[in-house]
Amino acid sequence: MIPIFPLVAGGVSLQLPIQRTWKPGQAVLTTPGGDLHLRTLPTGEHCEWRLKFTGLTAVEARTLQQFHRDMRGSYHSFRFCDPLKNLLAWSEDPTQSPWTRTSALSISLAAALTAGGRQAAQILNLSGDEGLLQQAVGSSPNFAYSMSVTAKSTSRSTLSLLIGDQRRSVELTELWGEYEFTAVPCGSVDQVIFAIAIPMGGSVDLSGVQADFGSCSAEYRRSSGTQGLMTKARFLDDLLVVSCAEYGNTTIETTVTARLGE
Repeated sequence: MIPIFPLVAGGVSLQLPIQRTWKPGQAVLTTPGGDLHLRTLPTGEHCEWRLKFTGLTAVEARTLQQFHRDMRGSYHSFRFCDPLKNLLAWSEDPTQSPWTRTSALSISLAAALTAGGRQAAQILNLSGDEGLLQQAVGSSPNFAYSMSVTAKSTSRSTLSLLIGDQRRSVELTELWGEYEFTAVPCGSVDQVIFAIAIPMGGSVDLSGVQADFGSCSAEYRRSSGTQGLMTKARFLDDLLVVSCAEYGNTTIETTVTARLGE
């Protein structure tokens, strides 16, 4: 089981401000005459996240310090949920992989964007049983996650948000509304399944689904073909920058790096 960057500072994975830097893959080439040329490669780009946690309690600070020690600084890799990205891929197009659905669900994309500029999709459940639209993310089930969806239903259908086996059911209206849910999925399988359940005969319009690592739902972030989980992240440095103004008020700074697509 690959370790995952822990939740600290009251159940979140970051504190603002945060800086994410994209860097291309590069190589230095030497000509026969001895000249050096810096070449940008088509692959190998990576991101760096500069994280700063302030006001940490002694327990929270020890959690992050112990995780850094367990990773032997920059030596071992770990999973890292990008705090500035949607954990789910294709947030506005549930017809795309890695979304999966039960066979009786019919999905059609709207011809026009919503007033907020989002792509909407209508989902019909044509079966006599509950239908599921779901996406699996390879992160640890032992932490809290948040899920939100913007939805409506002209027939005032119900809709359920699922994080693992945990569920919240809501009754939709004819107007667009945002519905949120936070839960710790638990379970023995080292992944988290985020799902939307449509009741028998239900008709629902969706225009954006989001999942976040932690107990706080962030502002909606549109996603395309990649999830917000990095599976081979590392600490950039072998040392943590730790300062403490007084006991129970610790500041820790660190940088996490990961190649895109890993």
